[in-house]
Amino acid sequence: MAVQKKRIQVQVDNELADDTEQVLERLGLTPTTVITMLYKRIVATGALPFKPALTEGEKATLHFLKSTGDTPVTVFKDAKAVED
Repeated sequence: MAVQKKRIQVQVDNELADDTEQVLERLGLTPTTVITMLYKRIVATGALPFKPALTEGEKATLHFLKSTGDTPVTVFKDAKAVED
């Protein structure tokens, strides 16, 4: 008896998808294989196979954005406006 398959569709940013597919190609993997691997690990462990957390750099960026959120910003139309 053939295993029935279920189609799973997701939407991700084009640039992220392209960059990821380049890495996977170098590793000899397809997106379908990687997603299947991910699902199998989730079933086997009952958890994500990685810790969903921000890196130190991402935390610093978030802190910076929060800290500077109220800083006034001047927008210039062109180089002459900057000179003036």
